[in-house]
Amino acid sequence: MLGRIDHVGYLVRDLEASLEDVTERLDLEVVRRFERPQFELAGVYLGADGGNVELFTFTDPSLTESRLAGRELLLDHVAHEVQDIAAVASSLRAGGTRFTGPDQRGELTQAVDLGGVLHLWTMPETCGGLSLQLMQRL
Repeated sequence: MLGRIDHVGYLVRDLEASLEDVTERLDLEVVRRFERPQFELAGVYLGADGGNVELFTFTDPSLTESRLAGRELLLDHVAHEVQDIAAVASSLRAGGTRFTGPDQRGELTQAVDLGGVLHLWTMPETCGGLSLQLMQRL
């Protein structure tokens, strides 16, 4: 059902400070930066193959704080490529999983198209505590 891991996402309090630390510590290069205003999200991809490490933060500090709960960095999610996001979502929904956006502020019933890639994120409390991002490239 799940394909290869596309990236691992880390939520950070201070994107620029964390970026400097992670690039030095792990010897990773910046691949690209991104902003997703509809989710109040800003981030950067690091590493090989288009970026297999994602550092991100929310432009709304209250969203960041509620998820970090006092930490500076949190392993937030693992993103998997899938061949048919609707079929995978349907299968997971049959087991009680529900979906959301990266901000976890509301339920999504359909995948979101972000630049030619469809996305869904599991609600951890409905998926055995797992925060998975499903991605289908168009």
